[in-house]
Amino acid sequence: MNKFNSTFNQGIIEVIVGTMYSGKSRELLYRGKRAEKYGKVPVYYFKPAKDTRDGEFINSRDNDHKKAYLFEESTELLDHLNGEIGLVLIDEAQFTDKKIVPVVRLLKLKGYNIVLSGLPNDYRGQPFVPMPELMSISDVPIKEIYSVCNIDGCLNDGVLPQRLRNNKPDSAMSSTIIVEGSENDDKIEYEPRCELHHTVPDLELYLQWMMTECICESYAASWMTNCIACNPELLQIIDV
Repeated sequence: MNKFNSTFNQGIIEVIVGTMYSGKSRELLYRGKRAEKYGKVPVYYFKPAKDTRDGEFINSRDNDHKKAYLFEESTELLDHLNGEIGLVLIDEAQFTDKKIVPVVRLLKLKGYNIVLSGLPNDYRGQPFVPMPELMSISDVPIKEIYSVCNIDGCLNDGVLPQRLRNNKPDSAMSSTIIVEGSENDDKIEYEPRCELHHTVPDLELYLQWMMTECICESYAASWMTNCIACNPELLQIIDV
């Protein structure tokens, strides 16, 4: 007999992962609608303020939407959730901070059912922190939903997010978080790709940089100056 159900699971953490256009937000909104309509359970909608695309709404690709509480820091959820125990839905969880893990565990201890959705990997294919940590504390099997690779004729699952800058694959040395739209004068877009068609220029350089003990944590245009200052040995890696 299944211990968990699709309406409400008190004191349970659940995680949904997938790429863009896969239906993560639609699944989250469906859970909320089901709990409100059939379970008469209070539902609380949240999303990180970093996701500026749809304002204060969680939107699905089929035009379903729900107003959400926007938060800058994960600890704000503890202040906001001080009423009746219910279903907590958090969209775009990859944009949350590292405190989301203890916050979610505290909410679980209080009896809330927490469902989070997000991208498991960033545009480089790297684990999108804090998603791995959230996936590790899920009380149920991770629900993975993927769209089809965006390359014409490819039928593989689009398991990785491809970032395009002015219609070309973006460098691995760009910022990890850039919301779809424009950055300065550049056009930023994302699409799902299979591993075969996922292209990231400068990925080898980025991975070598990741192995250095750099303290500046810079992903922006100034990364080279800062990292060479921290690690002169990078001059042997970078062709300058």
